[in-house]
Amino acid sequence: MLFVNIASDQDRQALMQLTQTALGRIAQRAFMVIWSDEQVAVTDIAARLHCQPKCVRKWLHRYRDGGAAALTDLPRSGRPTTLGAVAEQAVFMQINQPPQTFGYVFALWSIASLCQHLASRCSLKLSHWLLRRLLARLRYRFRRPKFAPRKEDPQRTEIHQQIGRRIAEATAGTAILVEDETDIRLFPVLRRMWMRVGQQVKLVAPMQNQSRTIFGAIEIQSGEVFHRIYNRKRTVEMISYLEDLLVHYAGRPVLLILDHASIHKSRLLRAWLLEHRQIELLYLPKYAAHRDNPIEKLWWHLKGYAAANRCCRSMSELLEAVERYFRQLTPEKVFQLVA
Repeated sequence: MLFVNIASDQDRQALMQLTQTALGRIAQRAFMVIWSDEQVAVTDIAARLHCQPKCVRKWLHRYRDGGAAALTDLPRSGRPTTLGAVAEQAVFMQINQPPQTFGYVFALWSIASLCQHLASRCSLKLSHWLLRRLLARLRYRFRRPKFAPRKEDPQRTEIHQQIGRRIAEATAGTAILVEDETDIRLFPVLRRMWMRVGQQVKLVAPMQNQSRTIFGAIEIQSGEVFHRIYNRKRTVEMISYLEDLLVHYAGRPVLLILDHASIHKSRLLRAWLLEHRQIELLYLPKYAAHRDNPIEKLWWHLKGYAAANRCCRSMSELLEAVERYFRQLTPEKVFQLVA
């Protein structure tokens, strides 16, 4: 009778790891060794795994000669790849040009249209699977674009340096925050979700849309989020939020970093700031608030996590979901989101 012995607990642990994480056939080979160590006959192991006894003997001998590493498959040559440098260059050159350049009506490349284009214009015939693999190798992903401002602040670098110096000069105990506002609406934000093929989920929209504005700020030292929700977004709401912010930080100096929205620079707000020297405003570069303000990532996560595809019957129901989101938000999660 052929039996193998597992030399140590470490070897047994390695075999158990293979049974849990390796491919099916490799996991079966690990079971062959474990059962053989338990004095199970080769024929019984073959019956359990529905294979031939000679297959069991082969892998037991392999394990005896090379240990657990010998249970994996040896490298195989396989079919030669057709994704050479010429194919990579052709795909790279074509996908970086919009379809309109070649006279097509459609605006976006799809796998099917790009395959057809490569075959007709470049005499390069690729299957859909090969094209996806090649695009992945070239580090292309199918994702949504984002809007970019037409202009860029020429003093962007200098402004960032000024903000950095002001933060470094802040006295001990100063609360340094980044602030912004976002709107939430009763009409649900649409995001991708799981659904049965051919059974598209229908979200019943409310009869009348409503909106609220969230004023929020992240303290960059602690990750704490301070927010308030208002019916509108005006200077009076901004001043009300700042007053609550000063009360929350109870006498501490506040350094608030924010964008150039009109409610952040209005005459009424400037007059209020003259009477409240405890708070100082620093403005981010123009045309770049979505890129430079980290709280924008928090708003994106809020809408995708708490409001996406959620059909609320009333604004109060939606606001309760938003408040639950802020209650479960931890500083660790905030830093993870805005990093």
